[in-house]
Amino acid sequence: MAIGQEIPEIWAAIHTPFDASGALDEAGMRRNVRHYIATGLAGVFCNGLIGEVWSLTLQERKRVIEVIADEAGGRLGISVVISGPSVEETIELGEHARRLGVSHAVLMVPTSGPRSPAQQFAYLHHVCVRLEMPIVIFNARTAAGSPLDPAVFTQLCALPNLRLLKTTGNAAENTTLRRAARNGVLVSDPLEENFFDNMRVEGQSILYADPEPYLYQRGDFRPIATYVALLASGRTEEAARLSASLAPQRIAFNKWIMDPLKRGHMPNAAVKHWCDLIGLAGGAVRAPVTPLSAAERRELEADLVACDAPGLPSASEPTPS
Repeated sequence: MAIGQEIPEIWAAIHTPFDASGALDEAGMRRNVRHYIATGLAGVFCNGLIGEVWSLTLQERKRVIEVIADEAGGRLGISVVISGPSVEETIELGEHARRLGVSHAVLMVPTSGPRSPAQQFAYLHHVCVRLEMPIVIFNARTAAGSPLDPAVFTQLCALPNLRLLKTTGNAAENTTLRRAARNGVLVSDPLEENFFDNMRVEGQSILYADPEPYLYQRGDFRPIATYVALLASGRTEEAARLSASLAPQRIAFNKWIMDPLKRGHMPNAAVKHWCDLIGLAGGAVRAPVTPLSAAERRELEADLVACDAPGLPSASEPTPS
């Protein structure tokens, strides 16, 4: 996909809503899927770090995909993290996802065990060749501290089912990984804040994002999608202005989500409370993640009011132009 020829796709990493008892909130998941579709997302990335994958049982991970796929009915792309505590469980999750017709299975770069370059390659290659489905590799450096070796990535690009690398490294690391890509494998920095420059300078043709697309957009109010379309059509200055207009939301997002994540503190409680405030099913978190305190909830709500976050009862939602 090339800028100026096709409009880049926007995907979002989604949370897993739990009810007050801690069980999967399947009705909430279905409501959220309808929101993602109504907002025009190309697809969602589930059972990952934002989805609290560490707290889900094998059967719950399967059930999340079943519910999302059933509600989406082919109207929404689905990528699912399949990395499990064993190689065989990883492959089992991949086969389950394949039978449901998901868009991609997602493999996280190992954070324990096989982490040398040779064993990184052996692990990722072994799983990829066992699964007859499109694969995404997730280089979750900001949360895991175990980076993908660029030479390993180049080798893996020879696999016919590898489609994309989602990488949360710093700018220099991401540039190196882009240069290491081969055979049409795409590389996506998931941060929306970087996407305008990544499209313009790096030719990044997909935003395989964090939660920003459903936190910043609602229904027909789609500032990210609009600046993407403007840039793709050559209206660079208009696109730049619209992208810059998201600065207040980005400040709140960095404060509550990205900055804690970079410190190794999972921000799922803030993601979920933000969702609750804007009308999505956010719900409870599971241990060891703790809910926000009453003071933190009030502070987050004040920050969202200050940035006029779409979906708040008092929020104004001007139509992007």
